[in-house]
Amino acid sequence: MQKTLLICIDDTDNLESIGTGQLLENMCREMHVLGLGEAGFVSRHQLLIHEKIEYTSHNSSMCCEFRTENPSAVRSFATSYLEEHAAEGSDPGLCILPVDPEQNYSALTAFGLRAQSEVLQKTDAYGLARQFPEMSLSEHGGTGDGVIGALAGVGLRMSGSDGRIKGKILPEGGCERLTVSQFCSRHGIDQVLTADHHLLSDDTELIFDLPTKAVLLDNRKTVLAEQIDGAWHPVPHRGRKK
Repeated sequence: MQKTLLICIDDTDNLESIGTGQLLENMCREMHVLGLGEAGFVSRHQLLIHEKIEYTSHNSSMCCEFRTENPSAVRSFATSYLEEHAAEGSDPGLCILPVDPEQNYSALTAFGLRAQSEVLQKTDAYGLARQFPEMSLSEHGGTGDGVIGALAGVGLRMSGSDGRIKGKILPEGGCERLTVSQFCSRHGIDQVLTADHHLLSDDTELIFDLPTKAVLLDNRKTVLAEQIDGAWHPVPHRGRKK
């Protein structure tokens, strides 16, 4: 029977290595090649920036869904992969949650929200994890403080309305004029909303001329749009400030 897992990793990189999101994508790709299952999109969840928190550049954790019939094999592979491929000097944490539609995960989401505004400790993460015995939370080098962000990332992903989806969305040919329905179909998006989260109708015309990024809202891959000189444009991706 196929199960859906949430896999989240944090603090796996250094300034010279590939990012945590790329590491997660690579890991899931290898598991797919081995026949262990299929991954969905990777989401980036921003956590608190604070002088008491060690991080490489932006303190964000990376999470994805992984559908599998063999959760134990996925856990074993992910553990080994992280220990082999996490960057020197990092403090990797791994969280794997088998999602139960009947389970209440509000405590996990609350922890994720706290991690965006409070300095938390490993003891906080492990104390909460004990309430979910089916979940795996583990550290794989260094201080292991990445377990805090890994658990927080799972909680924020469970909220359904946090995080940017990894990967830029690029206009074909430099500029596209198309309806919202055409844009969603072409670029794998579920909905286009205004900045104040009003849904744009399927026949609204978009001018798509700059790269954008999708976000997760209401468990849907969402692009935000803004009106410029009377025309709707997907909000361009401007990168993150260092």
